[in-house]
Amino acid sequence: MRFQRLIAAAILACGVSACAKDVQGVTHAPPLLAYVRYINAVPDTFNMDFRAVDQVTYSQPFLNTAFRGLGAGNYQGYAVGSRHIRIFLDPAPANNTVAVDPAVASTVMVDTTVTFTAGTYYTLLHVGSARTGAAVKEKLWIITDALPTQSSASVQTRIVNAAPVQGAVDVYVTATGVAAGAPAASSLAFGSATTWFSQAPGALVVSLTTPGTLVPVGAAAGYTLQPGTAGTTAADPIFGSGQGGSILTAFIFDASVVGSQAAQFATPGVVFFPDKQPARTTSP
Repeated sequence: MRFQRLIAAAILACGVSACAKDVQGVTHAPPLLAYVRYINAVPDTFNMDFRAVDQVTYSQPFLNTAFRGLGAGNYQGYAVGSRHIRIFLDPAPANNTVAVDPAVASTVMVDTTVTFTAGTYYTLLHVGSARTGAAVKEKLWIITDALPTQSSASVQTRIVNAAPVQGAVDVYVTATGVAAGAPAASSLAFGSATTWFSQAPGALVVSLTTPGTLVPVGAAAGYTLQPGTAGTTAADPIFGSGQGGSILTAFIFDASVVGSQAAQFATPGVVFFPDKQPARTTSP
């Protein structure tokens, strides 16, 4: 028996040695990629799961995305071409008040194909209402993000109106939040986006008013962009009003439907999401 164990150990050692030397293989270059992100602007139902259902690779899902939320990871590399996209309800008990029901979790809210072009950035903005009889039925608004040239001397901001119930607003971009003078965007309607505004790093507040007036919409003091954080040898910079090279979009959202399973916000509001983080200026 001892001899047999020694023979088995020798065979195993030879096998391991042979495997260790077998390092040949084929290297595959990654495919052409587009860069895709998902934002949930539906104010009257559960969180959402965004999935590409035609293939697994280079098809990052965005799961359990709340109203006014950005799918985890911001832009993700997606295989190019015509892609089959479905968006499902996500009634996760940790975020909603009902238990998971398979019939709810399998409910398809959007079923569409989207063609992605290599090297192009896309925001897939899920807008409208999930409820019967709504003036704007929920749908996927596809925005091609032609990002501006990054400059360490400026902060660049774009405004997108994703609020069909609120509708058009005047938009002021100031350092103080005081709406005065000419707005940066007049009567910016639902489904519209500005170009990027450029300013030197410093305080930045987005304020909304009823068109043609100074009557505030949402927070009377406006919505202040975080100052951000400069990069260090141990950490990358974080976008913000004080960080040159920041490129961002301010999304205007509706108030939540009271009593719905959506995250609850009592008034229309603005949320800032990064389009491009500042470049690191310190060596690692």
